[in-house]
Amino acid sequence: MKTSFLRHAIVASTALLLGLSCISAGALEIGEHETVKVSASGYKLAPQEFSQYANRYQLDTGDTLLLRQQVNRYFTQIKGQPEVELFGRAPGVFETADGTRLEFRNDADVIAISGLQNLPGAIASHGDQQERIHFAVR
Repeated sequence: MKTSFLRHAIVASTALLLGLSCISAGALEIGEHETVKVSASGYKLAPQEFSQYANRYQLDTGDTLLLRQQVNRYFTQIKGQPEVELFGRAPGVFETADGTRLEFRNDADVIAISGLQNLPGAIASHGDQQERIHFAVR
């Protein structure tokens, strides 16, 4: 009898914990929105630092990636598509609010890009995954 009661208590406790976990996860989903606000408290670029990055780059997908600066804001776009704001994370490292990450290499002649498919108009290869690194060159 004691074993049966103990077994029922363990099963009931586990069910309660799993139920609370589901409720917590559901509560998180209720308040979520499709847009993500990125904090401006990232890396602060020196006044002329972005000028070495502002240029046209040829993506390995065949598209042209444009980078430009407007006062102290930075933007990228695939040619002919809407611009997306970039946020500095470290010297030579930028991210978009949707998770695209650009890392400049070789004196800014090469960009390693993860999450390219998050940019408007990006051509994703069949089976392209979030972890794939794309490259762009000047």
